[in-house]
Amino acid sequence: MSIPIYQVENFGFNYPQSHYNLKLNGKFTINQGECILIQGASGSGKSTLLAALKGLIPHLINGKLSGKIIFNHQDITTFNEKQLLGIGYLQQNPDSQLICSDVYSELAFGLENQGFTASEIESKITRIAQDFKLDNLLTYQLNQLSGGEKQKVNLLAILLMQPQVLLLDEPTAFLDPESAHEIIMMLQQYIQHSTVVIVEHNHYYLRNIISRVINISNDGQISEQSSEQSIWNQTLPKLKSAGDSKQTKQALIELRQLNFAYSNNRKLLNNLNLTINSGEIIAITGKNGSGKSSLLKLIAGIIKTPGQIFWQQQDIATINYQRLWSYLTLLWQNPEAHFIYNSVDEELEQNNKILALFNLVPQRAQNPYSLSEGQKRRLSLAIALNLHPQLILLDEPTFGQDYEHKLQLAQLIMQLKNQGMSFVMVSHDQDFIDAIADRRYHLAGGELSLC
Repeated sequence: MSIPIYQVENFGFNYPQSHYNLKLNGKFTINQGECILIQGASGSGKSTLLAALKGLIPHLINGKLSGKIIFNHQDITTFNEKQLLGIGYLQQNPDSQLICSDVYSELAFGLENQGFTASEIESKITRIAQDFKLDNLLTYQLNQLSGGEKQKVNLLAILLMQPQVLLLDEPTAFLDPESAHEIIMMLQQYIQHSTVVIVEHNHYYLRNIISRVINISNDGQISEQSSEQSIWNQTLPKLKSAGDSKQTKQALIELRQLNFAYSNNRKLLNNLNLTINSGEIIAITGKNGSGKSSLLKLIAGIIKTPGQIFWQQQDIATINYQRLWSYLTLLWQNPEAHFIYNSVDEELEQNNKILALFNLVPQRAQNPYSLSEGQKRRLSLAIALNLHPQLILLDEPTFGQDYEHKLQLAQLIMQLKNQGMSFVMVSHDQDFIDAIADRRYHLAGGELSLC
């Protein structure tokens, strides 16, 4: 006999001081023990719905709420903070959930609030960290971790609380493929007695654990979709280049025996040599924590390395920041790091062409922070493109993107490459890499190897 945990009907929400008006038409039930995938285009309201299922709307996020969400036979808006602790919620942005300064304290925080003794906390943390192969990180400061490692810590902190319901928003977005498979396999063991609701664009990791698929259409219609349909197998086509004969290639960036280590840590990068030419797309893969994001920061001159990185034969350590960053732009993993103004329109200087190119015209009056994560990612790239750099460094460019927007992004990058622009992208998205990359390198053990 199915026991309903959630009953959702005609959910709607208006964020304060925003023109964004979410209205989902229809109803659905989530039963105890089910693992549900909620899918839909970027910006369709999936993350807002998850926040409401957690009870953050309207308790923490103010706005106008319509429709109803029933949790355990009671209107979720009537629950207090303590009652909502039975709902675990993993957000898309890893940094937004971290509280403490080091990994062990982060994992212990919730258990301390539940009154467990120090020895009980140590036992629980040791066991789950070993299960998820993260025991080597327990002594690390959180600011030393990669985005993927931070997301794993967030997930472990939630699982330690043993919630009745687990809400996961893009749980594999920052994970390398091996880690993603490991996390999903471990989740299968930890969620056997829980109800799980997942928003995820990387569907191929989930097909063995999903019991039902709930779809949100572009116009807000809620429907159930068979888990046997083709959502598991969507792959991007290999996009064609205009060819090398169109223009003469010019060396833009050269890495010459690049070495790097953070203070008191093992060497992260060891004698790297790499040339990045005009009009090409370079992809860099590697496990979480291998140094990929640090490499982008080094190329962008954010971390100084005299005599090892050169822009058109000039040591970037000798180039004025303002001048260097007119040549190249780094897109951070967290797109919010690029936002300055109160509207999308202001961020893009009312550039109608760029707004249309990135499918952001309907959101032009919105505050950038009220966008979906996929829309934020597109906006950050649009901001970078509006600066007209010769080289763009992309850190996880497909994070939060549905298939259609991922395809549009791939086509746009290929179009810009054919015009002479260059890209270096760090990504775990093998499908996206296969579609557009000219060369792919794998970073492991501090060394860069051509794949």
